[in-house]
Amino acid sequence: MSSKILDRIAAQTGVPNLPAILSEELSSSDLQSLLLHVYGERTSLLREAGLMQRADRDLLQPSKIDARLLHTFEGAAFEAAAGFEAIELAPVCPLGLSRVLGEIHQNNVLTTIRNAEVLGDPTPVLALECAKRRKIAGSRSAAGAVRLCSSHRVVRLQSFDIPGFVPHFRLFALATAGRDLGAHAFETQHLGEHIRFYLSLFRVLNSRGFSFANPLVELTDTAVVEALLARAGIAVTELRQSIRAHRPGESERFLAAHGISLPDAIEDPERELPNATSMHPLARLKVDLLDGLAREFPEAKFRFNLARLEGLSYYRGLCLRISPEAPDGSRHAIVDGGFTDWTARLLEDRKERFLATGIGSEFACFQYLLG
Repeated sequence: MSSKILDRIAAQTGVPNLPAILSEELSSSDLQSLLLHVYGERTSLLREAGLMQRADRDLLQPSKIDARLLHTFEGAAFEAAAGFEAIELAPVCPLGLSRVLGEIHQNNVLTTIRNAEVLGDPTPVLALECAKRRKIAGSRSAAGAVRLCSSHRVVRLQSFDIPGFVPHFRLFALATAGRDLGAHAFETQHLGEHIRFYLSLFRVLNSRGFSFANPLVELTDTAVVEALLARAGIAVTELRQSIRAHRPGESERFLAAHGISLPDAIEDPERELPNATSMHPLARLKVDLLDGLAREFPEAKFRFNLARLEGLSYYRGLCLRISPEAPDGSRHAIVDGGFTDWTARLLEDRKERFLATGIGSEFACFQYLLG
C-alpha cells in the first residue's frame, strides 16, 4: 500500500504506528478476530441497494464464456491427461503461499481475513500437494514421481487492459514432481509428457469446433538467458521491476530499450549457438526430445527462444511456451510453464524436481473457437 495512504490513515486515527501495530505486534489470531469484528459491523449496515451498486465491479462479474463450452474444453483436457491424477483443489490456500514460492506481491492476490488467500494460480498449491505426497515414507525415490492435473477458476488483481483478459478465469494445469535422475533425464521425460499433452489436446479440440493451428513450441533455459544478460550487464533483479508476464511484448521492449539482441528462434543449437557442441544441454535436448516430438506432431514447430525474459526469476532451468495460430491468424501464448525449485524448498532437498504448466481455458475458448 502507498506510504501516502498509510500516513493519511495514521494521521486520521491519531495512531502514528498503526500499520506496525497491525502487521507486526498483533498475533495472526488477534488480527483475524479484529478484522472479523470490523467486517461484521460493516456488513450489518449494508442494505439491498448497496449490494446492487457493489455488484458492478469487474471482479464480481460472471464469465462471458458459455459454461457448456468450458465443459467441452475441460472434458477434452481431462481425457488427454489420462496419465495424470485429476484433483479438485480447494478455493483457498495458506496465506502467503504465492509470495513465498512465486514471489508474487500480495497486492495481486485476493487475501482473506482468515489467514488464507484465494488461488491466483493453481501451481503453487499443486506444488504443496506434490510435496506432501513426496514426503510420505518410501515415495521419495526415482520411481515415486507424482503427476497431478486440475482445472480451477483463479483470481488475479493485476490491472488488465487486453481483450479477453479478466480478473478471474479458468486454468487447466499439469504438475509433475519427482527425484533428479541425473543427466537431465527427469527433465527430458516429463517435459516431453507435458508438451505431448498439449499438442494432443489441440488435436482433440480441433475435432470439436476449435482451431489450434500450427502450434509453435518454444523452450527457454533460464540459466543460459541469465548468463547472456550478465554479459550485457543486466541482473535478474532488474528484470523484476520491468517485466510483467501478463503484458505481451515486455521482453522485446526491454531488450530494445537496453540495446541488447538475444537469439529468439534457434532450431539447431549445435549449429546456431556460438561454441555449442553436441554435448551442449540445448543440443542434447533437441536430439533427446524435440526431434522425436517433431516426428510425432508434424503440424507443430519447435525452437529455442533465448530472448524470453518473462518468468526469468520465477522458473529455474527449462521453461515452456506454446502459441497456436488462432482462426484470425494471430498467435497467443496460451500455454506456459516450467521447472521451479518449489518442492526442493518445501522438502529441503535439492534433488527434488517440480514441473508445472498450464493453459488458459477461458482465453482459449475466447480466441480459438471457430465461427
